[in-house]
Amino acid sequence: AAYTTNNGPMDAFMLVQLKGKPDSPSTFEHVETLRAKLHKKFPDVELSFDTGGMLSAALNFGEPAPIHVQVVGSKLPVSHKIAKQVQRDIATIEGTSDVVIKQRVDYPTLHVEIDRVKAAQLGLTADDVVKALVTATNSSINFKPAFWLSPKNGNHYFIGAQYAEKDMVNIDTLLDVSLVSPKTKAPVRARNIVTIKRGVGPAVINHHNITRVVDVYANVRPGYDIGSVMRAIETRLGQSPTLQLTEREGSEELSVNGPTYKGRGYSVRVMGEVKSMRDAFNQFSSGLALAVILVFLVMVAQFRSFLDPLVVLVAVPLGLVGVILVLFLTDTWLSIQSGMGIIMVVGIVVEYSIVLVDFANHRMNDGLDPIEAVIDAAQVRLRPILMTSLTTLLALVPMAMGLGGGEANIPLARAIIGGVLGATVLTLVVVPCVYAIVKRPTTGASTPQFTGSNS
Repeated sequence: AAYTTNNGPMDAFMLVQLKGKPDSPSTFEHVETLRAKLHKKFPDVELSFDTGGMLSAALNFGEPAPIHVQVVGSKLPVSHKIAKQVQRDIATIEGTSDVVIKQRVDYPTLHVEIDRVKAAQLGLTADDVVKALVTATNSSINFKPAFWLSPKNGNHYFIGAQYAEKDMVNIDTLLDVSLVSPKTKAPVRARNIVTIKRGVGPAVINHHNITRVVDVYANVRPGYDIGSVMRAIETRLGQSPTLQLTEREGSEELSVNGPTYKGRGYSVRVMGEVKSMRDAFNQFSSGLALAVILVFLVMVAQFRSFLDPLVVLVAVPLGLVGVILVLFLTDTWLSIQSGMGIIMVVGIVVEYSIVLVDFANHRMNDGLDPIEAVIDAAQVRLRPILMTSLTTLLALVPMAMGLGGGEANIPLARAIIGGVLGATVLTLVVVPCVYAIVKRPTTGASTPQFTGSNS
């Protein structure tokens, strides 16, 4: 199960790579088709689809689904019971799919009971019996590792005793395993001192900060945004009479105070991409402000003025107008990806104003008045601005359309496209007007010129 989300042999992981042909269905359409067919053919099998790309995997820290609700508690059966209730509540929310509990507590197990009195009479200890059975079902490498160093390539290889898998077919075969006493050296069949019963147990036990946890994952269907779906889930869980969640002071966790669980220390918390998204949105305003301040400080050193950078920064809200308009027209939700695009827009759109304002300053140094200088600058710098914008737009259009299976990056590309379009169009109209206003002569300088012309 390495490098996958599998918990054990009861899980299967399949990676599908789409060819990305122009007329082929999108990733989400393929998922909806497969989900309907597989659920119909395998009704008792839990299925989960991960449609995110590399960017989504980085944002949700490699978790298999964007919605992750974690149940925290000391006793695993109780935590799993709470998780089952959370799973049922989440499954009723419109827009959710593939609601699964990661940890299973019904994994088939074999319970071995050792008659310690008979074992001691035969010179065997419980450790000897367990090691023999582990060797039969797995390998002796787990408790007695040995290595062999190859003289040809210098690599070391594990060496251990192991039974042929074809020979271990049932419990009777396991009961016929020979146990050899270190004292008597006489072989004894395991069935003489061992009783094996079938049972169930946890396949894996996960911990977070030492405490045992059970994870509930859910996907979001196309056409729904994670934020609204998660708010609906929290509302539903908060209204659950079985859970009766209440806020825990000084913590993001919600205590489970239902009739069965009150005072037992169990809690529920939101993890994964939703938590990252909320933390990102909380820090988004400060990050955007920091980006604007850094750009402003760089331009102060470049222009050797505090006024010109302010004129240049007029392009930032103009770019945001384009972002909002494009996201609205394309029915794209505000997300972490689109937020990253907005921050990137700050660095892109000020470029157009810098080109315009810098050239206008040069024209003013040549003796032109502010209006003539900025008009000349707009005419001369129109082509470079349009070329830069067109290059950016053409590069991002395939990503914005989701070509090549990159649906997860669509909000990022659309946000940047909106910012570039808004800044390109409005910069050539608004920035020259602002420049002419802030660069116009002062009242004290214009009054003598006015009276002198009438004398």
